[in-house]
Amino acid sequence: MQGRLRNKRLRVKIATSCAHCGRAMHIEADDQLRWRVKERGADPHLFLPAIDWAQFRRPNIIDDY
Repeated sequence: MQGRLRNKRLRVKIATSCAHCGRAMHIEADDQLRWRVKERGADPHLFLPAIDWAQFRRPNIIDDY
């Protein structure tokens, strides 16, 4: 989201663990809302808000939800 708000190319790497089994999980996401998880067989549930960027005028996405 920050990449779209700032009009910059961004990529983040998230190191976390599964809330269910505790296994390590590494997720990579970019400013185009593409994501992938490193661990085979992992299927994380990611929140990807649907925002109409052409109409978006709020200071941040939190205010819009």
